[in-house]
Amino acid sequence: MSYHLFKQNDHQTSRWSGGETTQVFLYPPTGKYEPGKFDYRISTASVEIEESTFSALPGYKRLLMSLNHPLELTHESESFTVNKKMKPFEVDEFDGADKTKSVGKCQDFNVIFKPTYTSEMSAVSTIRDRQLLPCVRYFYYMLVDGVMTYIDQEEKHVAKLEAGDCVMVEEGRTISMISIESHQPQQSPAVVEVVVWKNEKSL
Repeated sequence: MSYHLFKQNDHQTSRWSGGETTQVFLYPPTGKYEPGKFDYRISTASVEIEESTFSALPGYKRLLMSLNHPLELTHESESFTVNKKMKPFEVDEFDGADKTKSVGKCQDFNVIFKPTYTSEMSAVSTIRDRQLLPCVRYFYYMLVDGVMTYIDQEEKHVAKLEAGDCVMVEEGRTISMISIESHQPQQSPAVVEVVVWKNEKSL
């Protein structure tokens, strides 16, 4: 297969102090979710209490967005404190070593990665004719049911996707272009796109 499909039932769910966290992808696959034992992790989590404190992850960077409700984050480092009030689907990037507290209940989406990598995340209503670059991993996490169309070795293919599914297209794939659509209103995000690549100086 030219891409990897992780179904919702494949994801690992566990408890954290503020709710449940569901691991969508961990790299390398033989790693563990412990500082220093993984390169990057993609997950979604429920925040079930009004105020919570995030686990410290020194040596990592983090991307986070709320999928449904406003969220307020406070990051404290040795030199400064930053307070951010976030609307749903806005992305916050911060250092995993910061003492981070949140106010507000929500379902969130996270990327945690070593500084030897770069990652970007966004929530969009559609993916239209995305040209895929070499040496980049692309992840598409479905918020609703949808349809993926992709070009593989100049042939067009169609695959149905369900809410909670995650598609990964990685280095060495033969897919050159991808589109994802849903029946959601155009202004409503239907898919979270995450891209990850290794920094050139780390190669």
